[in-house]
Amino acid sequence: MTSTEEIILWAVWRLGESAYGVTIRKMVSKSLHKIFPYGTLYSTLAKLTRMAYVTKVVGDPAPIRGGRRKNYHCITKKGKEALKGALDLKKKLWDEENELALTKEIFR
Repeated sequence: MTSTEEIILWAVWRLGESAYGVTIRKMVSKSLHKIFPYGTLYSTLAKLTRMAYVTKVVGDPAPIRGGRRKNYHCITKKGKEALKGALDLKKKLWDEENELALTKEIFR
């Protein structure tokens, strides 16, 4: 899984039932401290859907949106397992010994 896929999947998981394009983009942009492009967001969500990490649920029409529906995204069990695997890998790579060695190199 790429880092982009990982952070979008993480945002979908964290947002739960309120995960749709705008809320996902806001969470990812806030986490990265930069504006995240919608094109990248939607292409990545499509890929995560093909990978069966995310499902798309179409909401009810909203008068405030001119009758348009929101596309909500839900993380699947497979998506949660992939996210947990990414977390476990990071923990393994960045154990205390590696973190200490890197810190020492920075402050030499």
